[in-house]
Amino acid sequence: MNMRKSSLSIRIIFSTLCALAIGHGTERPNILFIVSDDQGYADFGFQGMRTDVQTPHLDRLASEGTFLTQAYATSAICSPSRMGFTSGRYQARFGAFHYGGGRGMSKEEVTQTLPARLQRAGYRTAHIGKHHFVGNRGSEPEDHAFPLGLGYDRFFGAIGGRIHYLYHSEAKRRQYSDRMAMGPTWDDDQIVEEWEGFTTDDWTDEAIEFIGGPSERPFFLQVAYNAVHNFAWQLPPKELEKRGLPSFDDLEYPEGLTKSEATKVYNEWYDGVHRHSLPEGRGWYLAQLELMDAAVGRLLDHLKRNSMEENTIVIYTIDNGGCTSDWAENGPLQGSKYHLFEGGTRTPTLIRYPNHVPEGLVNDELIFSHLDIAPTLLDWCGIAYETSAFDGVAQTAPLSGKSTKPNSDRILHWDLGFQWSVRSGDWKLIVTEDAERAANLAKKEALYVAQGVHLYNLSEDPGETRNVSGQYPEVVKRLRDLHEDWRSMVDADARR
Repeated sequence: MNMRKSSLSIRIIFSTLCALAIGHGTERPNILFIVSDDQGYADFGFQGMRTDVQTPHLDRLASEGTFLTQAYATSAICSPSRMGFTSGRYQARFGAFHYGGGRGMSKEEVTQTLPARLQRAGYRTAHIGKHHFVGNRGSEPEDHAFPLGLGYDRFFGAIGGRIHYLYHSEAKRRQYSDRMAMGPTWDDDQIVEEWEGFTTDDWTDEAIEFIGGPSERPFFLQVAYNAVHNFAWQLPPKELEKRGLPSFDDLEYPEGLTKSEATKVYNEWYDGVHRHSLPEGRGWYLAQLELMDAAVGRLLDHLKRNSMEENTIVIYTIDNGGCTSDWAENGPLQGSKYHLFEGGTRTPTLIRYPNHVPEGLVNDELIFSHLDIAPTLLDWCGIAYETSAFDGVAQTAPLSGKSTKPNSDRILHWDLGFQWSVRSGDWKLIVTEDAERAANLAKKEALYVAQGVHLYNLSEDPGETRNVSGQYPEVVKRLRDLHEDWRSMVDADARR
């Protein structure tokens, strides 16, 4: 791997001096927050739902911590979801419902993110991998929503959604970027001109280098893999050969196309590759999953070798539900990424924190939102925050195994702009308000997208197979009223 290593930035020096002044030591835990991309609910070896899945290192993490079966992303697509768990706030407060749009986060709001709060408390902070805020905001270093402005001392990765697994030199990127929406690779605030590598491995190298060894300053590290996002055939040749998988050519445009002609070429190509029915697709997907699992194992082994695992919180989650048109499997759950059945929003989550979280526990009771990550981590770290700071709640007590939070206490909302849903206890309501947009999405992504009004009791029907909206009109009305109140609240913030 040939890459330019940036010198220590003024930002990091300043952060270090602040930390020394604050005087926080090793009594505060380190935090390793790992996010995979579009992974299926059933695609964990320890789940035992699929015989083709091999994830020994995720299985190890599950055996050493707690597995949350009812954990949720804040959206069925990636960029709003990432805004949600970074801020601890519903992304609708910033006008974010789907890709693009909305007002974004203000300069003041980015100072209230989880990494910014940890940075001020003296943590070394880094984001390695995929950084994808709504509309690719913060794509330039001078933007206040660029990762270095969100509270990260260190950034190595890419801005945007369609990140190529293999080609990251600027020359290769320009060759493929026109309609594949590929941005440059960043090393802090500098574009990496020369780098040919494989994201999963190289991002892991960067993460291990950042962690280093035991330090007086704790770290917060987010490693956001693009595995197992679409275009999974972009694998090193040796991995294809090892698994007996064929290579697959990426899109290359003929010379001299107009923008509309290029769009047509891209859409025709995309329709042919973005399909669950491609016979080799599951093999490519599983290869990416196995390589990411091995990378997670390297991170866990590094912590162990350096005697850091006892004082490190490890969280592994997914940005949204599994994408079944890209070969993910969601097992008993209905639906996929892109819409609001459980398969689109439920994100199996693993948490390991020795002496604070039980080992080998499968928690089927706790309804856990990505919104809860920020307040939970801050509580564990002993860092104070305003009671109104987050839409999530600290789950330290339920995660300890000492108490549980009844399902009836939790209300969660999702809103994609054309379809919304609300969960209250065991009841879940899904309403599609823009039928044409839903139908177009279903056609483009080769998925079934629900139309009309759907009501499910998730305790009795976790697979959302029986729509009982006609039988319980009073429940439908109650949940509609809840969502209308919520929408009024977040719209007021979105118009600020």
